[in-house]
Amino acid sequence: MASVSLPRRKNLSTQQALALLQEMDEADSDGGEVSFVQQATDTSSEESEKETEKEPNMPPRKRPRGTGKPSQSHTAKDGTVWVEEDIGMPSAVANCSSFTAQAGPTKFAKRKITSVLQSFLCLLDVGMLQTIRKCTVHQARRTEPDWNLSVHELMAFISILFVRAIMCPVGAIVDCWSERFLVPVIKETMPRDRFISIMQHLRFDDKDTRAERVKTDKCAAISDIWTRFNENCAKSFTPGEHMTIDEQLFPTKVRCPFTQYIATKSGKFGIKFWMATDLDTKYVCSASPYLGKDPSCQKGERLAENVVMKLMEPFLDDGRNVTTDNFFTSPSLSHRLLQRKTTLLGTVNKVRRELPQLARMYSVRAATRRWPVAVFYNMLDLAAVNAYILYKACTGWTGKRRLFLSLLAQELRCRFMQHKDILAQRQVAEAAVPGTVKTTQCQVQESCNRNRSRFTCATCKKFTCAKCRDDGHWVCKRCKV
Repeated sequence: MASVSLPRRKNLSTQQALALLQEMDEADSDGGEVSFVQQATDTSSEESEKETEKEPNMPPRKRPRGTGKPSQSHTAKDGTVWVEEDIGMPSAVANCSSFTAQAGPTKFAKRKITSVLQSFLCLLDVGMLQTIRKCTVHQARRTEPDWNLSVHELMAFISILFVRAIMCPVGAIVDCWSERFLVPVIKETMPRDRFISIMQHLRFDDKDTRAERVKTDKCAAISDIWTRFNENCAKSFTPGEHMTIDEQLFPTKVRCPFTQYIATKSGKFGIKFWMATDLDTKYVCSASPYLGKDPSCQKGERLAENVVMKLMEPFLDDGRNVTTDNFFTSPSLSHRLLQRKTTLLGTVNKVRRELPQLARMYSVRAATRRWPVAVFYNMLDLAAVNAYILYKACTGWTGKRRLFLSLLAQELRCRFMQHKDILAQRQVAEAAVPGTVKTTQCQVQESCNRNRSRFTCATCKKFTCAKCRDDGHWVCKRCKV
């Protein structure tokens, strides 16, 4: 009896299979009749047969897109039904949520923004600056009754922070006045001691009423200013169809009841902020500091859902899509957003990419021992980023962000520098007019014998007595000649 040894090959062509079967002995067959009819096949059909044949241990191939097969559903332990859909297939949920808003700067912003400074004042408006000035003066007069501050000087103070951010971000702020690290623009704007005095007294609320407000608001020291900043951000810009929500850690080691430690962040320690950002422009639409556990939350409520709903509240019901990471994503959140015509796209694993933050570059952040000042620094950074985006959108400007910050600092201190020049000219003029100064010996002595006087000549600025001056004007006889 002859036996046929089959070659050890996983795949055989049609001709090879026919040859092996014809050589097979009858004893090796099961007794049935086998007929072979060779059909005319082209090369492409043979190749397709090879591709469809599978190895015994190979996993099933992924189904191609848009196959039209019925969706598979899986029920979780809590009763949630998950439905598997083909990638690229239209979704019924997506069809019922169409974007209806007009993205970009609002009419209010387009009407107001005519300069770099105005784009910044759309976010940190004059009313907020007046509140900060009032609270700062109130704090300073506890120890210095004659201390005062104007809004223009406060704007010049902020301009110094921006100049330092783009010129010398490393080192202490006071180094900008030193001989080795001198920044002439900063020195011309304000003396070092005056800058330090403003920084020491800088406040954002009334300290007399803070004790009562802090019982219900941990961020009472700056919450009013921060709320108004959020309102201005939402009033000045309409985000597009796609928004993102993530966290930001503002690096600082200041003593604060809600300082966070996040090992995966570069700064490790800092104050954490939740942010809602427009995907296309990176405009910060809304932000909120994380204050720890909220005692007002009911039992069973998820922190992540409350954060998303709070940040997205001004932007719901317009058919937007919000993208979150695995910390925020949950079926209950998607249901709540869907009721407000908003869809959710989120990850369900721990692999995620951090959102780009323009505020990291050219930050006004500096060392401080007071956490409200750290929050104020972050507010200035975010306001500068948003102002840059608004200014480009409203005017078509294409300059770099560093140049924008330089122009902003220049316009912030412009009014204060003009005021300084006016005061200097006024002091010169007042020195030429008789004033109430301490009497001294006449320096002209044309018609007197060392008489005493408290008046100066309007021309040479020398002390001149009544005998040595002109009758019509307070000019000495030497200058008259």
